[in-house]
Amino acid sequence: MAMKMTHISKTLLSIVCTLWGMSACSDDYNKYDDCPACNYYPVAVGNSTGTPVHAIGVEMDPHFFSQNITRNDGSKAEDWENIVVQRVKKMKVQQFRIMMQPQWWEPSNDNNDPNVADMSKFTFDSEEMQSVYKVLDLAQENNIGVTLVVWGAITNIDLLSGINNGQKHFLCDARSYNVNPGWIAGIDNYEEFAENFSTMVKYLIEEKHYTCINQITPFNEPDSHIAGYGRIMWQGDFETMGWQDTYAPMVKALDAKFKADGIRSKVHFNLSDNTDGTPGYIAACVSAFTNDEADLYNSHVYKFDYNTPNSTLVNWERQNIASAGGKRHFVGEFGFPGYGSARQYGIDTYTRGVQIIRVALNYLNAGACGVSYWSLIDQYYNRNASYSEMQQLGLWKYLKSAYTEDPDVYSKIKEDYEVRPQYYAYSLLTRFVRQGDEVYPLDLGDELIAGSAFLNTEGKWTYVLSNATDKDKMIQLENDKEGANGEYNVYKYMEGRLPEGDNLIESTETVNTQENNLKLKLSRSSIRVLVQK
Repeated sequence: MAMKMTHISKTLLSIVCTLWGMSACSDDYNKYDDCPACNYYPVAVGNSTGTPVHAIGVEMDPHFFSQNITRNDGSKAEDWENIVVQRVKKMKVQQFRIMMQPQWWEPSNDNNDPNVADMSKFTFDSEEMQSVYKVLDLAQENNIGVTLVVWGAITNIDLLSGINNGQKHFLCDARSYNVNPGWIAGIDNYEEFAENFSTMVKYLIEEKHYTCINQITPFNEPDSHIAGYGRIMWQGDFETMGWQDTYAPMVKALDAKFKADGIRSKVHFNLSDNTDGTPGYIAACVSAFTNDEADLYNSHVYKFDYNTPNSTLVNWERQNIASAGGKRHFVGEFGFPGYGSARQYGIDTYTRGVQIIRVALNYLNAGACGVSYWSLIDQYYNRNASYSEMQQLGLWKYLKSAYTEDPDVYSKIKEDYEVRPQYYAYSLLTRFVRQGDEVYPLDLGDELIAGSAFLNTEGKWTYVLSNATDKDKMIQLENDKEGANGEYNVYKYMEGRLPEGDNLIESTETVNTQENNLKLKLSRSSIRVLVQK
């Protein structure tokens, strides 16, 4: 009788699954066991992209000590140690992209000879540089690689020391004296810029002994176009706009100076750093470089919204790679459309976490060697900035009191440095997709469901799946590659089941593959990560 009732129960469940579809086959029903009447979509692990992961990173600009604590709004030095340091360690972040500004270490020209640096004129002990050292110390202590990005020449110096405050930096180009480009200008004295940048990197590597610095990028978004002023740094625009190149000549001078200073072999030149609005910028760089100046290229992307299909994301990145002249391509900044430069739609929502992973997987599936999310934390970039200028794109917020001007946001914040849902989601990527992993794109049969299989350097597999639809998806993973069978820890990003505080998502169960197959339900609006033991 018991056996008969069991058979009847299974039959009834099969009927329910057939009538109601995947939603009937919930986590409460055998989780990863067979649902005979469910339609499992076969997902085969095919070929790798051939481009190993370089890093899963974040923007970590060095303003906490110099611009936030100095606001005297309640933030403290111990917040750095207790919050930022501890969370970065838990997340296992692999790469920092760090803003640098020339006036922090050379507020005035040291001399008129760019080939001879007068070290007595450099201010490597400035408060701004002390703030930089805090970020570099964090990177050094946790084996985090660092990309140093000199953003350009500041048009209105505002140093804590007061040196030259209110003046243009000496590197600002001649155009900036005729048309104000905003807070950052381009440069036209390539040799002086090269001396400024190279002297700083040489000091950090040889005097401060930071081995974490592995990349440099001259100019943030040099293709940015300001009305009346033009691009920050021109490249490939002569035929269309009549302007000679300035970016490639600057890079060539920088390359020569780094070689002369004996540090070129110690860092990779990560070039272009273009916005998503100038797709031809990389190709223009490639055609202008003649001495292998670029080690890799990167681009920024914010134009795609939450409903952008996978194929559009993949095609965008493939175009970048195709234009890079055989060099690797890295997604140097990514996020979503916003209003202004400091806000994005849906920043506090649960679904944003699902989307961050979905778009990142698509860039990796297309062949990117890594991604870097903008940005790690909410913070002010200037101690005198207004609330509207505070960067609010972080994986976690700033002090609760800082948001009082926005009652809708303020009323929902429970504590200082409160994490956003995307903190839990992006941490799944930083923790389990590591440098050297081979990327195997997965086709899940839906433009809003993305997945990748990763094979690490020790021969272990990880699967990352992101379902950004409002429907569950039953899938059957099929991996006949060597070593794929075994036991996997399962991590879930699911609404209503996120951890408390800044605790990270823990494994909820283990599953075993059988005959190279694994059946599972990928719940609607969720992320699944399977990590082989």
